Amino acid sequence: MEKKLDKLDISILRQLQEDSSRPYKQMAGNLNTSPTTICDRIRKLEKRGFIIAYVAVLERRKLKQDVLAYIYLNLSRCSAEVINAFRDAVSEIREVCECCTVTGRYNIRLKITTTDSNMLSSIERKIAGIKNVMTIETYVVLDNIIADSGFNFQ
Repeated sequence: MEKKLDKLDISILRQLQEDSSRPYKQMAGNLNTSPTTICDRIRKLEKRGFIIAYVAVLERRKLKQDVLAYIYLNLSRCSAEVINAFRDAVSEIREVCECCTVTGRYNIRLKITTTDSNMLSSIERKIAGIKNVMTIETYVVLDNIIADSGFNFQ
């Protein structure tokens, strides 16, 4: 049975979500504990699989990625074989940031970032041409009202 997260673990995870480059000494001061404790706890959280990566959140527009879009689509079947073949094909399109199966009207959602609407149109054609893709619908993001800031711990 896996040990539950305690209040300190959750506080550490919150701080890492806010800024994973924050020094252990600063985190320790914020949490009234020692840097050694912070280091040990983070190492254990990594080992237990609670922390899987440290990433930088980039400003896409400064990187000339002016278009953010979600493409929803249906595959002809949702068998493992069809989904795996689709995943392999869509993995070749570098503008695809995320791909997941979803419930509802569609069974796949893709997150796309690209330079402009012409490039988005080209990407849509590539995706529509992948074997077993039946329908495709694209939504372009106009503005982020609330940005993804990680998990909300209770």
